[in-house]
Amino acid sequence: MRLWVSIAAALAAALVGSAAMAQPITLKFSHFLGPKSFFQLDVVEPWARELEARTNGQVKVETFNADSPLGKPTEQASQVKAGTVDIALGLRGAEGDRFPGSSIVELPFLVSDAGRGSRALWDLYKDGTLAEEYKDYKVLALFVHNPGLIHTTAKRVVAPADLKGLRLRSPNKTVSAALDHLGAVPVVLQVNEVMEAVRSNRIEGIVTNWGNPLQGFNDHMKTHTDTQFYTSAFFIVMNKARYDGLPPDIRAAVDVLSGEAWVARFGPLWDKWDRPVREGATGPGHEIIVPDAKQMEEWRAVLKPVTDRYLDELSSRGVPNARAAYDKLVAALRR
Repeated sequence: MRLWVSIAAALAAALVGSAAMAQPITLKFSHFLGPKSFFQLDVVEPWARELEARTNGQVKVETFNADSPLGKPTEQASQVKAGTVDIALGLRGAEGDRFPGSSIVELPFLVSDAGRGSRALWDLYKDGTLAEEYKDYKVLALFVHNPGLIHTTAKRVVAPADLKGLRLRSPNKTVSAALDHLGAVPVVLQVNEVMEAVRSNRIEGIVTNWGNPLQGFNDHMKTHTDTQFYTSAFFIVMNKARYDGLPPDIRAAVDVLSGEAWVARFGPLWDKWDRPVREGATGPGHEIIVPDAKQMEEWRAVLKPVTDRYLDELSSRGVPNARAAYDKLVAALRR
């Protein structure tokens, strides 16, 4: 009788455990763009569908975008660390001094395209170069956009000297350092602040990539200087405790859909997102200026001191391997 009671108890416990395991798991995923944005439609939603399919419906993903209180550009990584959300897609430069080592990819004239730049940034994380600054997170992807340009409402920018006195929206402190060196007046603005600053004449131009989410961009930006000036680093991170607490098969599904597999998607995606804005800038009243080789040599020579100074500043701020990381990044991008 005792044996049968023990067996019955064990079976009951197993059934309870199976029922608990069968309960759907909801992961909260936040980002800082709108519900119809390319991040929502082409990044978050496809990944959520794939995760649900791979886990046979055991995992559901609840999305919070810029229309939600959880969609602030400045708080995505903070929310993940605090456990307010489980996963977030964020813009490194919007979050102050967070992930400073990753900012080296934003220095002038490094990245020629999003695919190559994203792989190089991810490799710096995977080989341990950037591991320390992400130690509080499960990192699902790191990526960059296609090179950013200098867009203005009116003034033609051909040589570095043409930037003197221009009030330009800057996406982060890294780009601001370069603009300041050239005599421009950088104004760091979040995505949702940019077009209002244009309309109110607070700024005269925007330093950004073609594939941007700014409504009415081509209505105001008429001159575009294709210097391949910079890129921005993005992250997709997960709360570490939440990841560690998932059942092994769910963690495996997250891993399969993340890392190199996810990073590899961003090159083609940025090309897709760039296309309509780039094509819109070929209409009447627009000019796209492409500096020739000699002009680009001038741009690079003028901005080299900015890179050297920025790497020294990073080292003084506690990123001791900044110079070595930069050299490794340059070598990877040249391959």
